[in-house]
Amino acid sequence: MPQPPAAIPDSLLAAAEVRFNALVLPHLDRMLGFAKRRTPSTSDAEDAVQEACIRAWTAFGDLRDDTKTRAWLYRILRGVLSDAGEKLARRSALVSMTRLDDVHEDLLASHTDSVFAEVAARIDSEQLGEALGLIPQDFAIAVELHDIDGFKYHEIADIVEVPLGTVMSRIARGRRLLAATIASNRKLWALGVANNTPKVIHSGTRGRS
Repeated sequence: MPQPPAAIPDSLLAAAEVRFNALVLPHLDRMLGFAKRRTPSTSDAEDAVQEACIRAWTAFGDLRDDTKTRAWLYRILRGVLSDAGEKLARRSALVSMTRLDDVHEDLLASHTDSVFAEVAARIDSEQLGEALGLIPQDFAIAVELHDIDGFKYHEIADIVEVPLGTVMSRIARGRRLLAATIASNRKLWALGVANNTPKVIHSGTRGRS
């Protein structure tokens, strides 16, 4: 944690540190899990969370509403990950989704959440994390924040800084892409060889939703 300015009275600094620890520490485990799914190694994820905490402490005076701490922290963490080049690395690994209809088109045609829930329930958390890494980041983040970390639509909109309608669209589209990704790699995962030849699913669009 960075050293605070010497001009601030010790009593105020102590109170700020107590408040910071009370608000931030309960979220570190979930933040680390989020970072692990977006970095090459656990050490990289830990570094990202540590940097996010440093930035949060530096900007702690900007947090006026304690109830918004979690969304505020995730927004900072996303900035750290983006600065580290995670977003560019993820997108460089994508390939065009020209044969998506060969990978269970009926899954993508559904506009309900039941397909996603049914397919995702059949794999473990490690495989789910791998599947999230095989779809475009904008969609993966929206699904993860909502379905795994439990954020509400308006909180996600604040975290990723896009309109509410865009968040809802990304979640719906992301679930269908994720279901197709899981379906296409399910047999490989069952054999324990998915890491060798994972099938990557692309959004099929040039623009961002």
